[in-house]
Amino acid sequence: NFRANSLFVLPSNVHLAESEFAAPTFIELIPILMSTTGAFVALAVSIVAQRAFVTSTSGNRLYCFFTKRWFFDQVLNDFLVRPFLRFGYEVSFVILDKGAIEILGPYGISYTLRQLAHMMSQLQSGFVYHYVFAMLLGTTLFVTCLCMWEFRYICWVDYRLCFILIVSSFCMEPSVRGSTGGGLPSVARQATGEAVM
Repeated sequence: NFRANSLFVLPSNVHLAESEFAAPTFIELIPILMSTTGAFVALAVSIVAQRAFVTSTSGNRLYCFFTKRWFFDQVLNDFLVRPFLRFGYEVSFVILDKGAIEILGPYGISYTLRQLAHMMSQLQSGFVYHYVFAMLLGTTLFVTCLCMWEFRYICWVDYRLCFILIVSSFCMEPSVRGSTGGGLPSVARQATGEAVM
């Protein structure tokens, strides 16, 4: 008797473990009796009274009611399945996939880059002092960020390179300007008809 105690049940729970033996035998046989009776009734109705069920309106309604499984499928489709399908299409597909993901994804990135490129092209004026101002502003922001950085990251920054960057930004010689004033290059001045000195 090796496995006699493998499924141990506390003595206080014995009535739950052995409750199947507590009911009378007649109650245990009710499902078998009802199944057998239903099978015989269905056989008798389908053989003997089939024509009566098909021709009478009440029998036809009853037949339709039981054939359609009490219209559970119709109720489930109308009130549960279709709203969930509509919700899944409108929210998950239209709003999320075609909406937010495409706007934040490929279409949004390309649109943002186009707008940014257009804004940057509007900033180009052709005047050298505007470009110098932009470089000085960038250098100032770079140095400010370096100085305000937390102390533990300072070991990663080489201040000699920062100094070389700042000095080189001041000492850079401008390229051939081609104009003596007004900010337009010589090619642009020739196109507008002004004399080049």
